[in-house]
Amino acid sequence: MEPGSLALAALCVFVGGAVKGVAALGLPLVSIPLLAWTVGLKSAVALLVVPMIGSNLVQSFQGGLFLLNLRRFWVLELAVLVFALIGTRLLVALPQHVLAGAIGLSLVVLPLVIHYRPTLAVTQRQRRWADPLVGAVAGLLGGVAAYYGPPIMLYLLGMRLAKDEFVSAISLLYWIASAGIFIGVYSTGAASLGTLGLSVLMLAPVGLGMWLGQRVQVRLSEAGFRRLLIGVYLATGASFLLQAAS
Repeated sequence: MEPGSLALAALCVFVGGAVKGVAALGLPLVSIPLLAWTVGLKSAVALLVVPMIGSNLVQSFQGGLFLLNLRRFWVLELAVLVFALIGTRLLVALPQHVLAGAIGLSLVVLPLVIHYRPTLAVTQRQRRWADPLVGAVAGLLGGVAAYYGPPIMLYLLGMRLAKDEFVSAISLLYWIASAGIFIGVYSTGAASLGTLGLSVLMLAPVGLGMWLGQRVQVRLSEAGFRRLLIGVYLATGASFLLQAAS
């Protein structure tokens, strides 16, 4: 990768890291569309996979809830991992404009569901069938473009978790999904070892962005936090729909 392109990629992931520091998500949501405009969707996913693993692992320990969430969401975690591996096969096989259109549509529609159904709630009884279903959908979206976020975010919002619980739980689930994407991307030959080295380098700008974003997060109210989540998804979905149409 040329020095100019590398600097631009670092800026893209820095911005994504800052959003993730504030909202506990947003690294692929913000960085993937920016990277995809220059290096293509498949290369963007491969470039961002190591920072996704590292950043989500760090945030999953927030509040000391890692082990509790690991036990609490084990069915969801297993489904996400398995279907992320399946989804990476689609990343290799499907045309980029098809992937972009499907992802953009999901990113616009799913947040609107939670916006117009503010009383939507997930009960413990519903989780028996919803955990594997949501995990499957999230894993497939994650495998094709690192967009495991929308179904998981909406699902956890439906559980009405407190902000710190939400951050820890969603980061753990994202970490597991990212690990599945990593295994799938490199086992299918969608990325090379050279790309892996560049992905490791992206840890630095992501870490800096997260550090700055976390300074902002502590000042957000619960209501402001939820509005920010919805806004990030809608903006990113619109970006992907534009890519699909171009």
